[in-house]
Amino acid sequence: MEEFEMISFFLKSQKNNEVGRLWYDTAAGIRESIGSLDEFKELLSERHNAGYNREERLNEFYVLNGHYFLDACGNCGLVRGIPEDIAHEVIPAVLSKEEFYALIQERTSKEPMISCLMSGVTLATSNIFCPHCGQGWTIDNCYDVVGYHNTAVLSLADFVGRTLGVVKSAYASKTDAVYRTQYDVIIRNDRFIDLSLQYPGTDSEWKKGILVNERGWVDEKRLAEECGAADDYMIREGDEGYFNIWKHYHGKCNCEHLAAKQEKEFREIFVKAGFRINKITQLPNQYCQCERCAPWFDIETEFGIIRIGWRKRVINIEWSKLSPKKSLLKLFKKEDVTKWKDGIHAWGAEKAEEYLACIYKHLS
Repeated sequence: MEEFEMISFFLKSQKNNEVGRLWYDTAAGIRESIGSLDEFKELLSERHNAGYNREERLNEFYVLNGHYFLDACGNCGLVRGIPEDIAHEVIPAVLSKEEFYALIQERTSKEPMISCLMSGVTLATSNIFCPHCGQGWTIDNCYDVVGYHNTAVLSLADFVGRTLGVVKSAYASKTDAVYRTQYDVIIRNDRFIDLSLQYPGTDSEWKKGILVNERGWVDEKRLAEECGAADDYMIREGDEGYFNIWKHYHGKCNCEHLAAKQEKEFREIFVKAGFRINKITQLPNQYCQCERCAPWFDIETEFGIIRIGWRKRVINIEWSKLSPKKSLLKLFKKEDVTKWKDGIHAWGAEKAEEYLACIYKHLS
């Protein structure tokens, strides 16, 4: 059986059943719930609660002209891989899963490689603004987003004497990023440090030396035991909070941000190594051209052009365009890294500066 036939057979056996379903699980209800970004977020919240809290098995839909996929468990994913010859404008606002694949099969002869990025950072919110351009998102461009997740330990000194609930509200109102506390490591303070053994008298090797709380972190359960409800905990001197932070960029803004940030880093490395920079030319990343990988650069120096760029966890340095051409590989014969006739991989910015400084000294 051909792949398209197998997909068609599978979809026919998995058709949506909308009889007796609530608004968040029917095509008509969803269609009425995507008029604004806030309405869309409410829809996703309802589906998430239904799938995860009430364990409902939901119908599956492609929404917002095929930009997002709503799965049976209550998740929302950003769709990737729709064939280039199918414009999003020709895809209806809401389609069941089988209707979506039928449309794809009808409109292209290409084999679809459709995937979904199931992550909370794939959907911007109406109160968050792009750090690069300062503009936000609406229902019309919410899919044009690249999200980054980081964690940070932040001082709560400004909230001393106020409750944890106030802290959460204050960070929820920020517009530069989404900030969320984490249940199991929510507050840290030296007063919570307990250096007693967690497993005293144990014969198990792996349990020996494990302390009760050597870093001073406590969870919401511990705070609730102390004051009745975790959000009623009163912030004290020395308290720190653990936050998950999601920043969102428009696609174009993300490219510009990555390029500017990377060019600044490489410029500083070359200057510290001793080079005079005459010109910098931006190039597509020569290893990976995904939305999270920064571009590479040709750095024109007084000795010629050196190409540089991140390749996974290493910095790729190439000197094939130096003039007059000199053999530089002998400078790095003791380095146990990937290297070839006209280049070398540096494990990080510090090593890249070291290698470039060595090249500069040799050429000077």
